[in-house]
Amino acid sequence: MVFEFIFGFLLLLTAVCYFLMIAFITAGVLRKSRTARPVRASARVSVILPVRNEGTGIIACLDDLALQNYPADLFEVIVSDDFSEDYTVEKVRRWAKEHPALKLSVLKGELNREEQQGKKKAIERAVAIASGEIILTTDADTFHEKSWIHSMSGVFRNDEIKMVLGPVGFTCEKGIFQKIQTLEFLGIIGVTAGSANLGIPLMCNGANLAYRKQTFIEAGGYAGNTAFSSGDDQFLMMKFREQFGKDSVVFLTDADAVTLTLPCSSWHDFWEQRLRWVSKSRAYQDRRVITAGILTIGFPLMILAGGVVGIFYPAIFILASLLWFLKILAEYPLVWLMARFFDKKHLLNYYFAAQVFQFFYSIAVAIAGQFTTVSWKGRRFRR
Repeated sequence: MVFEFIFGFLLLLTAVCYFLMIAFITAGVLRKSRTARPVRASARVSVILPVRNEGTGIIACLDDLALQNYPADLFEVIVSDDFSEDYTVEKVRRWAKEHPALKLSVLKGELNREEQQGKKKAIERAVAIASGEIILTTDADTFHEKSWIHSMSGVFRNDEIKMVLGPVGFTCEKGIFQKIQTLEFLGIIGVTAGSANLGIPLMCNGANLAYRKQTFIEAGGYAGNTAFSSGDDQFLMMKFREQFGKDSVVFLTDADAVTLTLPCSSWHDFWEQRLRWVSKSRAYQDRRVITAGILTIGFPLMILAGGVVGIFYPAIFILASLLWFLKILAEYPLVWLMARFFDKKHLLNYYFAAQVFQFFYSIAVAIAGQFTTVSWKGRRFRR
């Protein structure tokens, strides 16, 4: 009886904390943004594409950049190669010759040594030679609206803003697995937007990220976080938030700023991607990020444990089942808001299936990510 009471109390306490977090984040999404766009473009921008073995998809991204309506004399594109083992560099150089109007540079590492490898090093090499006062990073497998640069860079007319988190979504979903991924990712972007609007950014995405070059230098770049294969975006965002204050990092809710990419085509690719995302969590030091992470994984774990304990204590099983149902309801407004923004409301028919999928995979990947190696573009990294 005592065990049943204590477990039930802890389960309820975790639930209350989690529901409050989701409520605040959802309110943050609805909060008025401070990211009004300027009337005309004025900042010099360097768009950085760190690449490794991207020969099959990078041309579509470059085509989008060539169509940007930002003044051609005010932006450049730097393709920074992370020792690709395919034809990426050759393909980019050939494309550049066919599009001389776009200022494009291809940057390769001088030595293929371990200390020179990785996405962070590729970005640092590009930042070092960038002529723009604003750095705008994206990935080679992404798609952009023609006003993307204008929208993202325009926010920096506010001198307090040092970093802009742009919206990232999935497109061209095929089959239920990819549709479920899209819904699950809408929740992630919702947390990104809501927390940033509240002044406590919890996450970001390097596929759509902008910051001041000088601020990057002042923050020390990626120093202290190079041991992790991923996290070029997350660690930098937390540095900015810590060193320059809560008003220095904002989320841009603007359709012109959207970056789109394709969902993973297989379970293996999805699993490896999420392992990379989770693996860097051991280095987090911001107590807000840590607390949110504990609640995000801790609540589902408690529900799952409640289901197991409920075999012997029926009341616990009923409570855990009720809280799982309430969790699904509590997260719906956040996902709905982001589905409306990305014009994905038609996918909400898969919401319940996505919730079931997320519940079990998130627990599995959170545990596995602390013990297994991760892979990226033909490389294996120790935890």
